[in-house]
Amino acid sequence: MDLGREPVVPERAVPPVDSGGGADPEAYAGELRRFRSRVGRSIEERERARRFLPNGVCSNFRVMDPHTIFLVSARGSRVLDADANEYVDYALAQSTLLAGHAHPAVLAAVSRQMGRGTMTCFPGPRTADVAAIVCERFRLEMLRFCNTGGEATQYAVRVARGATGRDKVLKFDACYHGGAPEFWLGIPEADVPPGAPEWMAHEIHSAGIPRALVSETIVAVYNDLESVRRAFREHPGAIAAVILEPIVFNLGIVYPVEGFLEGLRAICDREGAALIYDEVKMGCKLGLLGAGERFGVPADLVCMAKSIGGGFPIGLFGGRRELMQVIESADVKHVGTYAANAVALAATRATLTEVLTPAGYDRVFALNRALAEGYGEVIARLGLQAHVVTAGASGSLFLGRHPVRSVQDFKRTRLTAWMPFWVGMVNRGILPQAHGPEDIWTVSVQHTDEDIEATLRAFRDVAPLLA
Repeated sequence: MDLGREPVVPERAVPPVDSGGGADPEAYAGELRRFRSRVGRSIEERERARRFLPNGVCSNFRVMDPHTIFLVSARGSRVLDADANEYVDYALAQSTLLAGHAHPAVLAAVSRQMGRGTMTCFPGPRTADVAAIVCERFRLEMLRFCNTGGEATQYAVRVARGATGRDKVLKFDACYHGGAPEFWLGIPEADVPPGAPEWMAHEIHSAGIPRALVSETIVAVYNDLESVRRAFREHPGAIAAVILEPIVFNLGIVYPVEGFLEGLRAICDREGAALIYDEVKMGCKLGLLGAGERFGVPADLVCMAKSIGGGFPIGLFGGRRELMQVIESADVKHVGTYAANAVALAATRATLTEVLTPAGYDRVFALNRALAEGYGEVIARLGLQAHVVTAGASGSLFLGRHPVRSVQDFKRTRLTAWMPFWVGMVNRGILPQAHGPEDIWTVSVQHTDEDIEATLRAFRDVAPLLA
């Protein structure tokens, strides 16, 4: 199964990247008028929701420019908004739904379980059954289930701290690890270009997080081993863990450069720190195995969530037995009323055994290659400053020709051109990816050849806006 690592880049001389270019103003103004005329009910629904909910939503990521779209139903590869507009969906709930929306096998398993009860907060045989499936598939020795990816990363770091007796954790500037305060620290960028994610301008990414809560967090530069070595020199014997997305899925798709993961593994082994892979967003996208097997560089602990649940909330953290056993032996606490609830376990079992099968992956990867190659053909024909990168079932469109290997590379892309792309594709019935230039698309097992063809027709129409 081809993971499609190499970017699809036109074969031509590469001029300097235009970091401020965008759409033709008149054409884009027309697209904006068309967008607003399509989503009137969504605009009304948000205003109504703001009476009861800050910003009218329950996650800040759901506030979208130019207007948040309110959805009322979802099935297969399609969603329907409050104005009865149908879309081919590649956002898939922030890349959660590799199974697609409301997969029949997942719904059937959940329905059977709901007839036997939804949760008891007692252990049951199903918990170990599903844990065995996950451990075998992803080469883990032990695990614990939780409810979200954010819980998974937070508890993995707690396990590493308990096992090493150290307090500090090293993360990377390009990686996102959920809502725990210890991860909301970055390297503030002094020259944030228009259209860039707002977090790039801030050291602490949210108000309400005291500096004391990030005082044990160290930020290094993704794909820069020297920044990691420097952190260990400056904090000898103090770093409990290094946590990262082995392939970044939150700055578009950014691959580790050759030797980066191997270098991290060697540094962690030498310094006695745990290496943690956050595969919450990436997990299941690469095929039947995880990043450790994909790259031949195993982690000590792995975090997963999103796609393993087939649309139901579940997360997990696990890895080497001697680390996970500190939950038994070293008084490291992991708790959760809804952890390993029966409905989520039923959904996870069906997703991993009936939906994300070898045949399912072959189909998904073929569709994703067709989508990426179709984008690439349009980019080459029009000579656009753009390229596509894919990883398994997912991909990202960078509006620049230079490869993106870091935050600095990302900033050099034409970020202001992303909104015309989004608006134009939405106007033509396509949600091309999760919202924002830093996010990605995912193809599910329920997408079809017709979906890919419809998407490429829309892109052929929209692409001149990006010239």
